[in-house]
Amino acid sequence: MTDAMRWAGSRFTGADAVDLERLVIASSGDLAYTVGFERSHVGVDGGPRHNMTLRVTHIYRCIDGEWKLVHRHADLPPADPRKNSAR
Repeated sequence: MTDAMRWAGSRFTGADAVDLERLVIASSGDLAYTVGFERSHVGVDGGPRHNMTLRVTHIYRCIDGEWKLVHRHADLPPADPRKNSAR
C-alpha cells in the first residue's frame, strides 16, 4: 500500500458497513470492470458521521487465475438535474 492510499484511508472513520449498488458489471478476456455506487455512514477528517454516496469504478485483471483489483476511482456523484427541473 502506498503512502497516498494510507493517507486517503486515514481520513475516513466509523463506516461500519458499505452498501454496494453495481450498475454495470462487464468482462472481456482477462479484464473486467464494475461501475456503481457505494453508500455508507462515515466521518471525514474527524467530523461527525453523515451519509455519503460515492460513484465508483473498479478495474480488475485476471492474474494467475485470480481476479485482482488494479484500479479504483471514486468521487462524489454530480447533482441530479432532474430534481431541480420545472415540470
